[in-house]
Amino acid sequence: MLINTVVLFLRDTLPVFLLVSFLLAFSDTTRLWLSSRLVAIAVLAYVTHLWLDDISQLADGAGFELLKSLLLFTAWTGLCLTGWKLAINAPLPAFGMTLLLAGISLPNTLHFMVYFLSELSRSNDNTLLLLGTTIGLGICVSISILLNIGLTCFVSTKVTYFLLCIFVAAQVANVAILLEQTDVFPTPQQLWDSSTVVSDNSEYGHLLNAFLGYEATPSLSYLLMFVIAAIAPALLTALFSKRAALTKEISQ
Repeated sequence: MLINTVVLFLRDTLPVFLLVSFLLAFSDTTRLWLSSRLVAIAVLAYVTHLWLDDISQLADGAGFELLKSLLLFTAWTGLCLTGWKLAINAPLPAFGMTLLLAGISLPNTLHFMVYFLSELSRSNDNTLLLLGTTIGLGICVSISILLNIGLTCFVSTKVTYFLLCIFVAAQVANVAILLEQTDVFPTPQQLWDSSTVVSDNSEYGHLLNAFLGYEATPSLSYLLMFVIAAIAPALLTALFSKRAALTKEISQ
């Protein structure tokens, strides 16, 4: 249980901490704003958890997978809105950043909540569960603090947004896996197998998956989803930035 809990933090909770680090690196984000959204998301996740069995039965048993896909697409939309405002040097949109935060945090929080609450109610001795939670939380907090320091002190806002695009694409690429599971996408054909180098189930595999969307046996759908999700917001931001610069030159 100890190892499972730590791995769960790396797989499901670490992306939330990483996203918080990215958002705090933008000067428009305040800790009070971020804390209020995280509390609201936690409450929404708990309410959704109460109805999770009913949600899972929708769409011939694919309800939860489709819900996660919708939330991840919502996060990608929020990323595009944030990039648009960043390109025209406008204050970052609270609505877009809320979509980004909710779209990634809600499904990950649900995964963690399902495991944690079930284990908490099943076992009489929760010492290992609480110890694993402490260790996992410490790892996630440490990594997120180091990331935030690096983003705040060593890179520009535009580079931070570019890295954010890669991070969000790593999360959004999971839509391909979800749609493959529900037969919306064709049966996956793996492009390669690098599990002998870094396994998906290892600690390093979970870290690389959270940061870069690493998959030891990716399918073509997964790879295309990752590339499109990463490149499209960056291209849109570059186009809006160029358009804003031309408009400024014309006005002068």
